[in-house]
Amino acid sequence: MSGLFGTLNNATKGLLVQQSALQTTSHNISNANTEGYSRQKVTMVADNPYTLGGIGQLGTGVRIASIDRIVDPYVNNQLRNENSSLEMYNQKSDVLGQLEGIFNEPSTTGLNNNLSKVFASWTYLGSNPELATAKTMVAQNSETFTDTLYHMSNQIDNLHEGTVQDIEKNVLDFNSKVTQLDSLNKQIFNMTSQGQAPNDLLDQQDKILSELSGIAGVEASYDKFNRVSVSVGGQPVLTEDTINKVSLGTETAGQLKVNDTNIEITSGTIKGSQEALVEIDVKKQDLNELAYTFATAVNKVHSDGGKGTDFFDLSETVDGNYAASIQVNKEILNDVSKINAGKNIETVVGGDGTRAQAIASLQNTKLGYPVDPSGIEYDPDTMTIKNQVGGSTVAGAYNDSVTQMGIVKQQSDNMVDSQGSLVSLLEARRDSVSGVSINEEVTNTITYQSAFEANSRIISVVSEMLDTLINRTGV
Repeated sequence: MSGLFGTLNNATKGLLVQQSALQTTSHNISNANTEGYSRQKVTMVADNPYTLGGIGQLGTGVRIASIDRIVDPYVNNQLRNENSSLEMYNQKSDVLGQLEGIFNEPSTTGLNNNLSKVFASWTYLGSNPELATAKTMVAQNSETFTDTLYHMSNQIDNLHEGTVQDIEKNVLDFNSKVTQLDSLNKQIFNMTSQGQAPNDLLDQQDKILSELSGIAGVEASYDKFNRVSVSVGGQPVLTEDTINKVSLGTETAGQLKVNDTNIEITSGTIKGSQEALVEIDVKKQDLNELAYTFATAVNKVHSDGGKGTDFFDLSETVDGNYAASIQVNKEILNDVSKINAGKNIETVVGGDGTRAQAIASLQNTKLGYPVDPSGIEYDPDTMTIKNQVGGSTVAGAYNDSVTQMGIVKQQSDNMVDSQGSLVSLLEARRDSVSGVSINEEVTNTITYQSAFEANSRIISVVSEMLDTLINRTGV
């Protein structure tokens, strides 16, 4: 179309296009602080020209080619993966921090201090075997030690149970988000198949996918309609047609399954909990071995190789949970005179505290963990246990366990700091691409406003020209 009506048509198109561009700019500014929002850009192109015979082509104005999300898929994918690792180390560090709080070392109320008091009371009894109060001190300090072991064991069990419950909750959240993602896939397909760009829906898709990856490291792929398929541990959980739920296995605490197949994940909050569970189980085993080894060694010397009364009672132990079941022999608690302080366990000899001193010397005896009772070389004459090759003292074994726990916790903390810095860097890169710049959007607003006013002026001019043509010319 040529002539004034062609010009009017061009200006009208210009008005509508600039109006749409202003609406997109307004949308960007409104969502400048919206989490997960990607800025949008209007792409304008010249409309198809009109061919005028004998002259050539005349322009027919402008049209919107597309309204695009400005994103960098590579950065988004990298950020999703690194954030998944950050969530893993955050969760592991948090649980290990609680585990460190249970051990509470070094402190005046920790197990190590209680252990020192037990040996100190045996030393005091060895020097004062005739004092009933010395035997009472041994019984009371030993009971405090066993109570502390029980309390720590119970707290570790509670932490283990709480961590498993966290995994269960995360599994429920994961399945819920997969369902949300499936609903988004359907909406995105409906719009894309009609040639429309579902920009805001794609932002929601990216946000949920990031949340999924934070729970358990996932792999994502897209089809030509921008529908996302998700797999975890090599097993598909979301495709174009199906949803498979993640569940907890029964063989191992925190084990994940998809379609009755065990899966291993590499990152995410659940992975952090799984790794923390391993450390919890190791510390629980260390505590049980400590309780068993200490009680066995003391009993060996106190009972003179099994001839007399055991000082500690382990008879109520279930499934090797010695820390939760160790207790001072009730016979001794009821009558502290049954504590064997002298060499002769059948006849109490006044002033003889050699056996108590021998038990106190266990503080420096190197034992295996867990100790093998049949492998203990006990000398009834000297009332001593031979040091075992590669063994460790009771306090040494406990300190090693605490130190190893501290090292693992520190490693997790260091990874949190390292991953946090990397994630912050990637977020900055993403924001530089997809984030809304208020200054830029204000500049665009002024540009589109000026173009709108210019097109309006053209319409006004064409209107005056048509008025002149119609009303002031002719017969």
